[in-house]
Amino acid sequence: MITGAGIAAPDAPAFTEAVEERIASADGWLRDRRRAAWDAFTAMPMPSSKRDEDWRRTDISKLDLHEFHPAKGVDEALIAAIRRRRDRAAPEAALMVDASPVTRIEQSDQLTAAGVVLSSLDEAAELHPELVERALAGVGVGESPFLALWNAMWKGGAFIYVPRSVHASVPVWVAHGAAGDHAATFPATVVLLEDNSSLTLLDDYVSATGDDELFSDALTIIVAGRDAHVDHHVLQQWGEGAWHVAMHRTLLAQNARLRMFGATLGSRLQKAYWEVLLDGPGAEAEITGLAFGDAAQHLDHQSLQAHRAPQTTSRLKLKVAVRDRARSVYSGLIDVDRIAQQTDAYVQNRNLILSHGATADSVPRLEIRANDVRCGHGATAGHIDDDHRFYLMARGVTAEDADQLIVRGFLDDALAHCPHPGVAGLVGELLDHELEGEAQAGIALVDA
Repeated sequence: MITGAGIAAPDAPAFTEAVEERIASADGWLRDRRRAAWDAFTAMPMPSSKRDEDWRRTDISKLDLHEFHPAKGVDEALIAAIRRRRDRAAPEAALMVDASPVTRIEQSDQLTAAGVVLSSLDEAAELHPELVERALAGVGVGESPFLALWNAMWKGGAFIYVPRSVHASVPVWVAHGAAGDHAATFPATVVLLEDNSSLTLLDDYVSATGDDELFSDALTIIVAGRDAHVDHHVLQQWGEGAWHVAMHRTLLAQNARLRMFGATLGSRLQKAYWEVLLDGPGAEAEITGLAFGDAAQHLDHQSLQAHRAPQTTSRLKLKVAVRDRARSVYSGLIDVDRIAQQTDAYVQNRNLILSHGATADSVPRLEIRANDVRCGHGATAGHIDDDHRFYLMARGVTAEDADQLIVRGFLDDALAHCPHPGVAGLVGELLDHELEGEAQAGIALVDA
């Protein structure tokens, strides 16, 4: 049995059989990596809100992994809904549907002609093992139980390689779908950009509306070479029964630049890590996110801005609105190495609480070992300002419409930083539905 106190692999036959199949089908370094990851997973206790600082405000004691089984793919109705979603926001984008164990790729000819590699992670591990190994070197097999499990269990996935001095002419939309009650999925997006290259990436996590209990253990790893630029978008819209644990990590070499935008709307419980490691002098990162929680959702974001080289810059802004009994948790760390002189970094989290039963916790932190830096943080939590509401109502706006305008304006401050206008438009539509009282956990399979 797998419990919050520990993990015993022999009592998890669904995962054990899948891991043995994955190990047997792998070669060389990947076989060794999967075996080491499974050994690490079976030796680790599950995170505990009583023991682990990272998880102190997020309780997963009701997550019983032994009840889940590896996902067996998704139906055509969900794939069609994913395609409509892409067409609405970024019709020019190549589409990769990571619906384990199969990855579908559409509309990629233009990128392939430029030398960009788009493939499943499985295929890339066979055809380009040195590239995949290089990219996955940025994440350890045993950093945490969930990363260990991901390393052992992933199947299908998306791999993107952009050669030196190639600027991907169209975005890549990677959709991670899952279906079936108690299905476990291990979404994978692995990206390697060589020097002076660029890419616009859209990571989309979706399932159908409904309360099917799903488990998602996801990893996105982006390795950006010198002078590379990447725009990364993360949309999370799992159904209301989903447990979602995710690591989104970007490594930036000298003068590389990241613009990341995240929108969190779905799931029963989320624990998402947004990490950027600024490894080269002159690297820059701008991370912006928004979240809207309702019902009994628990949305946990944890960020890391790790400055490991001098003259690096990072900015993070997360804006959250919660209502009903929803809870938002944010913990953010700016970590500055002693050699990272002239670091310029800031982190801020702003929360708008829309109901008496909703809560928001915010813990921004600084760990600075250099002496020539400019770093800061800020956090706020509050309700709709009565003066703002009165101002609008005095001009003929109803109280309900005034509140919607105020909340939308609050979140638009973050939405304005979304690099891709089509994605910004899609997220804006979803927020409008939220503000009208329509929860956006999961996507409809029939177009309205």
